[in-house]
Amino acid sequence: MNKLGVMLTTCLLGLTLTACGTTPATPAGSADTTDTGSASVEPVIPSDSSVPSAGSASGSSSAQEDPNTRVYRDCSVTVLGYSIREDRDGDPALRVECQFRNDSKTSASFSTTVIPNAYQGDPKDALAYATPAEADPEYSALLTVLDPGESIICAGYFKLSSVDLPVELEIKDLRDSSADALCVTLDIAGMPMEDYPESNLKTK
Repeated sequence: MNKLGVMLTTCLLGLTLTACGTTPATPAGSADTTDTGSASVEPVIPSDSSVPSAGSASGSSSAQEDPNTRVYRDCSVTVLGYSIREDRDGDPALRVECQFRNDSKTSASFSTTVIPNAYQGDPKDALAYATPAEADPEYSALLTVLDPGESIICAGYFKLSSVDLPVELEIKDLRDSSADALCVTLDIAGMPMEDYPESNLKTK
């Protein structure tokens, strides 16, 4: 009987020591909430992960500029069209129609703000300026002085060396030599000789 009591006592003592000596495992990455004095565990972001910033957008692209327009420091110029006219010498001339807007703070004209040049052939030869055979209000508009914010339709003439070869038009800013020029290729092959315009548009 004494032996049975000793064995039961020994078993109970072993179970008590085992229970006191073990602690439940804490899952990896979880915080231990039993100790209110310990600091909270912050999640770790891998160094190679990509975290989008607030307000950022992907896949957006800016609209392309109009290839026939150039905005300069003090003005903007748009090539509207072109045709072949007869010049004062009776030769074919290229008429280039542009819209000019005075964006400066003072009065200005097309001729005092920008300068157009035209080239033709290979190697490129500069075409001479031409005078129209008849009165052209838009040719005269090259010298029209505009108030700030006003715009006007004007036309320049170039004496053609060929009625078949394309013309490279280049309009430069006279007030800012570092500004990119407006460059447009004009295909004139097969174009007929046209009459002169009778209107001149000036807008605010």
